[in-house]
Amino acid sequence: MLVQPDRRYPADVGNVRVSKRFVIGSAALLVGGSFVSLGGVLYYVVQDLRATRATLAKLHEQGEQQREEIDELKSELLTVGDRLLSVRELEREARQQLRERLEAELAKQAEGEREGVQRKLARLEGEVQGLLQAAQEHAKLLAASKQDASVEVRYRELMSPTVRVQSKTEVGSGSILWSRKTGRRGALSYVLTAWHIVADAFEGDDEPTLEVDFYSGGTMLRTERAKVVARHEGLDLAVLEVRGYHVYPTKARIPARSALPSIPIFSKVYAIGCPLGYSPLPTSGELTSKDKELDGNQYWMINAPTIFGNSGGGIYLADSRTMIGVLSRISAYKNMIDVAVPHMGLVTPMDQVYEWLDSTRYGFIYRDRLEELANTAQKPAAKPAEGKALPASSANKPR
Repeated sequence: MLVQPDRRYPADVGNVRVSKRFVIGSAALLVGGSFVSLGGVLYYVVQDLRATRATLAKLHEQGEQQREEIDELKSELLTVGDRLLSVRELEREARQQLRERLEAELAKQAEGEREGVQRKLARLEGEVQGLLQAAQEHAKLLAASKQDASVEVRYRELMSPTVRVQSKTEVGSGSILWSRKTGRRGALSYVLTAWHIVADAFEGDDEPTLEVDFYSGGTMLRTERAKVVARHEGLDLAVLEVRGYHVYPTKARIPARSALPSIPIFSKVYAIGCPLGYSPLPTSGELTSKDKELDGNQYWMINAPTIFGNSGGGIYLADSRTMIGVLSRISAYKNMIDVAVPHMGLVTPMDQVYEWLDSTRYGFIYRDRLEELANTAQKPAAKPAEGKALPASSANKPR
């Protein structure tokens, strides 16, 4: 059992006193050491503060120096700015002076150039007037040349294909559509005409003979015999065959079937024929109708003057010189006698001619001619060849 000491009687008073002294001494030592340590710290703090103060003083001094330098720089900048203003003013004045000088020089140069240009323009105007007069003279000569050429072309393409057809008691006209060589020496030609011109040749003759007069340049070349190989009394059409030794290169220009419907009324036309039995002559007029019906047939009408002898002749468009029909008859009115009206000609159009030829063995006549014209249009114009031989089966091949 643990026995508690009796606190009324300290067991070791001397020991207790020694412990208190020890504590007090230790505390004094601790306090003294603390003051010493604190003094050391304070010393170092004071030293740091002095160093910091010195640094601050130095920095302040440097700041003052930099402020002075900044003030000097500001002063220099103000000086530079004043100088820049002066330089800009001088530049502005220099530019103004340069501009004024340039304007003066340009004005002087422009004045000189204007005078030079005016002199050149005056000279050029004189040259242009001269060229214009020369061009006008050239145009007149060219127009005259074209007129002469146009007349020559019209004469060749309208008059040369026209023939005079003579029967027993009738005389009329016709147009060459086809003409080629056959064999080594022979030639074969086909002429389109009106049936009523050759009808009387069939009266009483088994083999009626007709005469066809061929022309070139307004001069009759020769007369050749012909026979009727195809006819249509209702349409008043006939095809004559001429066998001989001569090829006639200038044949009638005919239009494509598709071109006929678009031909308008008032189109300028030429009627080419042998009026009253004369050599071929032209008359001019216009297409006046495309729907004249007579005796169940459909005709076109023209106002180009025609008379007896023109029947069977070709009617041509003035601009293209293409044959658009065959003159069948002229209008007439009855009084005491029949009175002809020359400016009311009745024309069988070419589309009816084509349709009729297709129903015979002679459709190749117009088809070959259309092919020739198409080939000619695709290559430069050349003189028609007169030596082209006819294939042996072409003339009479059935169509």
